[in-house]
Amino acid sequence: MATTPQSRPMNVYKQDVAHSFLESLKAIGVNFAVLIPDTILYALDELLVADPDIDTLVCSREDEGIGIAMGAQYGGKKPVVLMEGSGLGLSPLILARGLLQRNPILILSGHNSVYGERYSYHGATRLVTQPTLDMLRIPYHVLRDAAEIPWVLRELSDTMAGQRLPAAVLVPRHIAIED
Repeated sequence: MATTPQSRPMNVYKQDVAHSFLESLKAIGVNFAVLIPDTILYALDELLVADPDIDTLVCSREDEGIGIAMGAQYGGKKPVVLMEGSGLGLSPLILARGLLQRNPILILSGHNSVYGERYSYHGATRLVTQPTLDMLRIPYHVLRDAAEIPWVLRELSDTMAGQRLPAAVLVPRHIAIED
């Protein structure tokens, strides 16, 4: 008897959440984005690429994206980096440099160590996301509700500007994707 693989339904993204992120990023002055395509942040990735007010680059590695954002910050831009949480595991050295050089860059990270990680291959994420941020003492917030987005981005922006350091927002699956 022949079997057919089960097909997995495509993700349905919460467009209102993606728009909330975009508007909140603009409200805090973000004008430069570097992204590594990610399942959870995909709807926001699309909005950033299409937005004429925010220069957006797609790169291939998370540590590369952080380095590009740091350079853009030195060039007068206010950057955000979007990545999957496991990419933070590639990034401690460049993040440490950002701390020492006082680079206030914002990181938005999907797939982290909170609820809703449905696949075993996201296990590495659980091992590296928050521990990397904790190890470097980089402030971060795990979103619990999409209503937090404007407030969290505003508060982290103030922290980044005042303390001249990177900060991160960790975005669980349930925030951006319909079940």
